[in-house]
Amino acid sequence: MSQDLDSPYDLSRLEICARPLKLRHARVIASTNDWARQEVESGLIQAPALLIADSQSAGKGRGTNTWWSAIGNMAATFVMSQNPHIPLGLTPLLAGLAVRRALVRLTACTEIGLKWPNDLVVGPRKLAGLLCERLPQVDLIGVGVNVNAGSSQAPTDLRQRILSLSDLTGNVWELTDVVGEICHDMSDMLSLDSEAVARERLQEYSQHHWPTGKSIELIDTDRTPRIAGRCLGIDAQGRLLVKTEEGNQSFLTGTIASVSSATDAV
Repeated sequence: MSQDLDSPYDLSRLEICARPLKLRHARVIASTNDWARQEVESGLIQAPALLIADSQSAGKGRGTNTWWSAIGNMAATFVMSQNPHIPLGLTPLLAGLAVRRALVRLTACTEIGLKWPNDLVVGPRKLAGLLCERLPQVDLIGVGVNVNAGSSQAPTDLRQRILSLSDLTGNVWELTDVVGEICHDMSDMLSLDSEAVARERLQEYSQHHWPTGKSIELIDTDRTPRIAGRCLGIDAQGRLLVKTEEGNQSFLTGTIASVSSATDAV
């Protein structure tokens, strides 16, 4: 792949770092997940692949959420063959764990936590997010990481809710290095060869799950209104466990809308 001198990526080097993933690059794209879906469904690209953009104009989050994307941050989608040893509900958790491993190795910041089902956080502030979508035989794993553009550059309503690697460390990061590290961990995490190993990795996820032990409010796609309770962690199927007034409940879908440090709400 020839070098685009206006891109924040060293594309020639990233192409090598990403192997065996086939690299595709765009300057600006509406959504890397939408781009990946179109390329897969039209037969123009096959797994494994990495589709990366300098920025997104309409980044997607879960449900109707959007994802703020700026030049200097990572916006990418991994196109990966479905692994029969990884149940559907575990894919976003294991992919998130892969991103955490890479970022901790780069920054030496062990405070980076995971927030079920698809966020990386430092305390209450969001550092990265994932959006996983399943196509026939293929998983799309969208990854957005706030690398160099952080709270001071973000829209006003996000400034107290996010942070970047630069905010966290005081360093300006080479995007190629960050993405290369994540590629290594993502390929390793999603190529495991048994469901038993997947369960072991899930235990590692649980060790770094930031909301565990805290009071939370959960928005569940199948139930209303919000569910309040104390987060008990993650079970072996990747479900969120919550102690509520009605007893212990488990959730395979939903979003943690709020987290507080109080542990005696229920």
